[in-house]
Amino acid sequence: MPYPNLRAMTITERGQRLLGVRPEEGRTVWLFFLHNFLLGVGTILVYVAANVLLLENNPERNLPLAYGVAALAMIATGKLYGHFEHHWLLQKLAVRVLLAAVALAGVLGVLVATGHSVAAAIAIMAGYRVIYLLTNLEFWGVSAVVFDVRQSKRLFGIISAGDMPAKALGAVLAIFIHHNAELPWLLGTAFGAYLAALLALRATLSSHELTAAPDRRRVRPQELAPGLRRWFGDSRLVLTLCLSMLGLAAVTTGIEYLFFVNVKHRFHDEAAVMRYVGTVLVITYLLAMAFKVLLSQHTLDRLGVRSVLLALPVAALGGLALYAGLDHTDTTALLPYFCGLYLGLEVLRRAVFDPVFLLLFQPLSVAERLQAHTLAKGLYEPLGMALGAGLLFALHALPGGQTWGPFGWMGLLMLVVLYLLTRVYKQYVAELQHALSRRFTNEADDVRTAPAADSLAPTASPGEIKQLIHSLNAKAGRAAATQRLLRLGEAALPTLAEVLSADANQTLVRRVAQVCGRLRTAASRQLLVALARQPHLFRREAALRALRHFGVVPHEAPLFQALVHDELQLAQQLLYGQATADSELANCLDYELLRTQQRVFALLGQIYPPQLIADAQRGVAHAARERQANALEILDNSIARPTYQGLQTLLSVAPAAEKARLFTQLLGPLLAPAPIVETIVERGETAFSDWTVRAALDQWQPTTATVAALSPHLRSPSPLVRESAFGVLGQLAIQQPGLHQQLHATHQTLASLLMSHAATTSHITAAERVQVLQQTALFAETPENVLSSIVPIMQEVSFTAGQQIFAKGDLGASLFIMYEGAVGIFNGPQLLATFGKGDFFGELALLDAEPRSAAAVAQGAVTAFRLDQEDFYDVMEERPEVLRNILRVLCQRLRRQNEA
Repeated sequence: MPYPNLRAMTITERGQRLLGVRPEEGRTVWLFFLHNFLLGVGTILVYVAANVLLLENNPERNLPLAYGVAALAMIATGKLYGHFEHHWLLQKLAVRVLLAAVALAGVLGVLVATGHSVAAAIAIMAGYRVIYLLTNLEFWGVSAVVFDVRQSKRLFGIISAGDMPAKALGAVLAIFIHHNAELPWLLGTAFGAYLAALLALRATLSSHELTAAPDRRRVRPQELAPGLRRWFGDSRLVLTLCLSMLGLAAVTTGIEYLFFVNVKHRFHDEAAVMRYVGTVLVITYLLAMAFKVLLSQHTLDRLGVRSVLLALPVAALGGLALYAGLDHTDTTALLPYFCGLYLGLEVLRRAVFDPVFLLLFQPLSVAERLQAHTLAKGLYEPLGMALGAGLLFALHALPGGQTWGPFGWMGLLMLVVLYLLTRVYKQYVAELQHALSRRFTNEADDVRTAPAADSLAPTASPGEIKQLIHSLNAKAGRAAATQRLLRLGEAALPTLAEVLSADANQTLVRRVAQVCGRLRTAASRQLLVALARQPHLFRREAALRALRHFGVVPHEAPLFQALVHDELQLAQQLLYGQATADSELANCLDYELLRTQQRVFALLGQIYPPQLIADAQRGVAHAARERQANALEILDNSIARPTYQGLQTLLSVAPAAEKARLFTQLLGPLLAPAPIVETIVERGETAFSDWTVRAALDQWQPTTATVAALSPHLRSPSPLVRESAFGVLGQLAIQQPGLHQQLHATHQTLASLLMSHAATTSHITAAERVQVLQQTALFAETPENVLSSIVPIMQEVSFTAGQQIFAKGDLGASLFIMYEGAVGIFNGPQLLATFGKGDFFGELALLDAEPRSAAAVAQGAVTAFRLDQEDFYDVMEERPEVLRNILRVLCQRLRRQNEA
């Protein structure tokens, strides 16, 4: 299906789409990729130099010793980094870390040039590990602050791929290294690479503000013992991840050791050893880079966090188990096995596991995630290396220490890692929920108690119940009628069901639905479920609002999932129409899409835990990017995948044509879609707000086949729709008299409708009243679709020059919006302010009926609109957006007064 307004993409844009990089993220991603590439160049060159020296001298004994010394050095470095992480700003820390890496590379260059002993080789290996740790902590620390959890999921695989080509380059150089004299050149190149990485870091810092200030969150439940909290904080997630990292580091150390030792046994010539090792490393890093860049995001999207996280330990256990079926005396057959084991696990660890592992820290607050990452990488990974080195060194001289021994302890440790990682996913989702939960909650809000049974419940006839229901329309008797209906309970349900199924008064239907919700019985729930299934979307919204009083009923989940699918199909129609609509109608459809999104969330609250969905809905509407990302991530891990993809598309900021294309991929193409204007006119106020219907009627070109759709709009309760409908009728009489006559012949009451409309039409139209509201500061940011609900309660009032509108001390119960003329506000004889067209006064009376603090007098002929408090309360009950905008404006005024 063609999508209007979807322009051809450039090669850069196509590449960004393939990689999952949004246009505004391009420069940042490129800088991080370059930064990681340069760090990788420096680190791999140091690594090659260390291994050249170590493989010369008894690697079976010296490699474990080097691992142990390096682990101790890394632990000390991690503690030092953690200290400065708490005392320095992140920008300063990142720069100092790279300067330290530059200095350390220089020291290692001196060691290589002056010393060729085993001690020097071990010192160089320890130096490599320290540099690796520092650059890793610096790179991922900055990344964790710059990117939120959703960006991390999409981009960590890409930015972390930067070091893969660098390491492949270093491995290629290793193939051609045959003499120790050539090693200083490697370390000199590493020195230059770290300096270049420092420049890339400065470019990144210049475009991003890095702050690690703690955010305000609800206090986490005390899940850990006091001794553990000293190390891990209050998060079980951090504890489990750190222990997993310890076991995984021990196993990877053992596999790397076995690979190098078996290569040394197979090739006695130093040059042959380096060629073989270098070739394996080149293949490993290139495969890891290809997977990271091209497949990591798609794999994560398809399989999910949990499956990707478990892939490494499951593959490791499978690879270790293969050893049992090999001929252990055939070194020629063993080498390809160890090569494949090392290569496969390295690719999985670097391309799949590491980005997801780092992603798991992102739901934590910024300060917590930095501390947790330093703890995992700076303490527990080195401890794991030390554990692996200790086991290798201790078992070296024992029988089977070089054959079955390592496989035994590595298999046991990997089983423990697998068990821990199966628990990590639930803890990750729990952290997302904690990040989204309200900082302060009222426990009573979470308790949904049914009304107490009344053994002496009153009785009433159907006629009396009908009278009570109609009393819900009257302000004076509404509260009493509601309480009486609640006391009647089940006895009132048959009459309530009649109203819900047939009554055309949408306000009454909404209030009856609220009564059913407050009854909280199985029968009243069934009435609301039936109401939600109606195609009339305003009735569905009323039902879903009332169903919040109930919990989830599992056997009804398929019904609500079908309604979610219907809503997504409607969203697809709206998006396709929005791509072809003019700006006015496109703005209207924006609001309709927002309503669709809200209904989807309400439906999800009947399928999944309501509190989780409510927290996510608040999160996606939050101003903070971090909170929005956490909300999307918890939805991604909680609801059905197709539903999430549709909801994510609705929430994205992509153009309408692009969203329509994504919906087509998700739901399939629309079959012969009708023009959006005709769809709106045909479905009318059963599916769209009156402002949207008005906008569509103004653009509609009726034909013989479609003109009958005008009839219900001529009888609409909305003055906006009626005005536009009669405008269309007037145009038909002039431009298409044949269609006009056809309507008259089909609808015998048309003449009486015309007379009634002419008698009730005001000289200020309903559409003009909406414009008046939007031109006031009080409602300037409220959509016209919402303001249209205020039009019916706008009472036009006129005053003559000198006439007092209200006196000081009068009880305030109305807001006034100026249309024409001027009004002076007086405190006795003193003129305090003058209001003209578009201004408003008396706004506090809408929220609090208190005596007026000043008098208002017309300065000439005045026309204004009066909004009474009780009428406005009804509007705010139906449209909470109105109240939010008023509170925002009043807060701004209060803030200005405080500043003055």
